[in-house]
Amino acid sequence: MMVQKVTRQEEEKQTLQRFIENQGEEFYLDLVNYLGIQEPCDVLYKGIEYQITYGDQKLIGELRKKISKGEIYCGIRNLSESYAETFLYETLKKKKDKSNNRIILLIHCKFSGIYAPIAEREIIFKKYFTENQDLGGLWQHIFIVFPDGNIKLC
Repeated sequence: MMVQKVTRQEEEKQTLQRFIENQGEEFYLDLVNYLGIQEPCDVLYKGIEYQITYGDQKLIGELRKKISKGEIYCGIRNLSESYAETFLYETLKKKKDKSNNRIILLIHCKFSGIYAPIAEREIIFKKYFTENQDLGGLWQHIFIVFPDGNIKLC
């Protein structure tokens, strides 16, 4: 089996594609643009600027560490306020100073806890965000992008 490394740009495209498709729209790869963009923008799509980050960086790190050692990783999370904090606190704190009101922040979460419907996760995430608005920064909008749907925080 041949393992292929995925670049950051490829991951960003995948996140953007998931976001667009979760919105019920068709994704067009040829409309993704990296030319001439300036920080904090990561990618331009149909004239809209996006900053793309991970909401589960710690979990991804744990998973990659286990896999690199040939170990099996299993993580189960309860749907609680700490669940939302795990995905949002560090991410929003790191990105707040880069925020820009013309850019949409997409927070990609690979480990969604799909066992809980997106509507239930939305309640928990929106409650956490409302109680911690100081973390939000000045983004045009903030979305959490899950495999099974998006959650709009603002």
